[in-house]
Amino acid sequence: MSQQSTPTSPWYKQPWLWFVLSPIIAAMTVGFIMLSVAIGQQKIDPPLDRESKRDGRGYVLDTSHLDNAEARGISATLILDELTGQALVNVEGDLEDELSMIELHVKVGANQQRDHVIKLNRVGNLNSFNGNMDKLIATRSTFILIPELGDWHLRQDAYPPFDEKTIVFQP
Repeated sequence: MSQQSTPTSPWYKQPWLWFVLSPIIAAMTVGFIMLSVAIGQQKIDPPLDRESKRDGRGYVLDTSHLDNAEARGISATLILDELTGQALVNVEGDLEDELSMIELHVKVGANQQRDHVIKLNRVGNLNSFNGNMDKLIATRSTFILIPELGDWHLRQDAYPPFDEKTIVFQP
């Protein structure tokens, strides 16, 4: 008597193998896709500014720096000159004598990659600060003046054409 052996198909052609492995493969694929989206989301949704703080499940704006500016009577006028690329800030109020630099943070919407900082240096003993703009500002922006000591700051939203390129900061 001869025994006839039936040929067995290879392992990858077995239906029960794919029935067991397909949910595992699908879960791993979806997991890696979600991981790549989560990593890429950091570029789209940047972390909060320094003036925001967590309050329970929400976020509130920390106004202590604005309150310090109001208590000291600090206000400012920003003049943007697109031809020369100069930014000039005239500050009024009680400033420290040792203050030599103010940073002008320009925030453009929710896209953190378009934000930039302009360093403004003090002109002599005056309450004027001067600096160079790297980029021209052509869209709605939030301007924040922050001194090097950081105990006060002023914030102002502005829309183009910036009313002859003059922006007034009031606490």
